[in-house]
Amino acid sequence: MTLAVAIDSKMLEVTVWTRGVTLAKEARDTATLLAKAGKTEGKHVQSFDNYVDLPDRIGVPVKSYARISPEPIETFYEYENYRPDVVVLAEETLVKGNDILKGAKPGCVVVINTARKPETLLKWILPKENLKNVKAVACINANVLGAGVMLTFDGTEGAGDDTKIGAGVGAAIAGAVAKATGCVKLDSLVSIAENKTAVKQGYDTVTVLPL
Repeated sequence: MTLAVAIDSKMLEVTVWTRGVTLAKEARDTATLLAKAGKTEGKHVQSFDNYVDLPDRIGVPVKSYARISPEPIETFYEYENYRPDVVVLAEETLVKGNDILKGAKPGCVVVINTARKPETLLKWILPKENLKNVKAVACINANVLGAGVMLTFDGTEGAGDDTKIGAGVGAAIAGAVAKATGCVKLDSLVSIAENKTAVKQGYDTVTVLPL
């Protein structure tokens, strides 16, 4: 099932939660892949890490962002997504104890990298009062799709990332986001990602629970 999350001509905001250093590359790749895919489709895009969270501390929750819009992006120098349309968790334990739905817009879609079913994770999602704004929860077991996790210090603390984009589990997660939300086309992601098979597998195997 694919859910269209874009509202009219408004900018789509994607927030990717991850853990500092150990999974930073995968979250950054997820956001970068979605943004670059949007750009190939003629959209205006941004992707960046959260400078409030940096420097990356090992295991500490941090975030990466993407913005996709059919019109020029006015919030060019705003380095956080305060009103996300899509919330992505690069690792399942982030669902506990973190206000992942803070500021979530009505129609928000949550995508979680997990082997669990969406129904089993609903009770952990915070803040509870914002759950009414969630259109769907999607789960993808990206860790078993053969992509692996890329460990690198590139891209941390505002530095450039010289490593290949979408070689690890972030490729599968991006594919799952594309399927669950319809924010970009599968072909656009495949044309950019290093691990094209992982993108397709993420797209094909994601489980989407409409709420």
